[in-house]
Amino acid sequence: MKKLNLWIYILGLLLASLLAGSKALDHFGEEYADQALKRALISFAVARTLNGLISVAQEAEVAMQPAGVGLNISPGEILDPVNDLIERFSLVMLVAASAIGVQKILLSISAWDLFNYLVIGFWILYGIMLIAKRNKPKGLHPFWSKAVIFLVLVRFATPVMALTSQGLYNAFLQENYQEANTELEGASRTIENNTPEQKPLSPTEQSAYEGAKEWLSNAISQLDIKKQIKAYQAAAERASQNVIELITVFIVQTVLFPIFFLWLIYRSGRSLLSTRSNSQTQPYIQNSP
Repeated sequence: MKKLNLWIYILGLLLASLLAGSKALDHFGEEYADQALKRALISFAVARTLNGLISVAQEAEVAMQPAGVGLNISPGEILDPVNDLIERFSLVMLVAASAIGVQKILLSISAWDLFNYLVIGFWILYGIMLIAKRNKPKGLHPFWSKAVIFLVLVRFATPVMALTSQGLYNAFLQENYQEANTELEGASRTIENNTPEQKPLSPTEQSAYEGAKEWLSNAISQLDIKKQIKAYQAAAERASQNVIELITVFIVQTVLFPIFFLWLIYRSGRSLLSTRSNSQTQPYIQNSP
């Protein structure tokens, strides 16, 4: 190994040891995981609130009496497809929250004190061995450099994945997430404001004034039924679009990107180990008796 390359390698080991010892990357990674889990819970709460309001709207009936014939209409049934979509969204949020939980566990394992000290000790030992062998033609066995690269990947893969995932969210997904959440809250208010309260009275408890009041209320409901249906249709379209937007955000950030990142780390590590092995095995074999 050339002298310049040797000291660059030593400097890299020192930097890796300082990062591992300070746990700076781990703290940022844990902060990201907490924020991501909080966002998932907020979106889940908004969706479940919307689900509850839709259930109330579906149960609400508007009484109509065309030609003196009693007829009950439930405009809230138009929201049934949205209700089904929210049930699917709940499943997606369960997967997303579970993926974030797995990341938190991996962060805890990689930052575990005993493992951390062993990794740092191995790096320091390898650096000392490199310095001691710098003038010897045979050098170190390729196993040592492979072990160092493997431990670097194991130690820093999860926190780096967390940081890059947070960067992806800040750069491309944050605006979509905030807008979709706000729109869902707006759809919830629309459904709530257009759902009439159901306070049925029994015939024996209903006075003449109350009967006239109920008749007037039914008449107004008959006039407003088209407006109510249009409001529900608008809310359904609004909710559907934004639930799909949230599903996309969470699948990309918590499922697809981590899988892609781990695949990239695997390929990079495999390439580094192969290159390192080829560069060190040949001199080692040539100098062997």
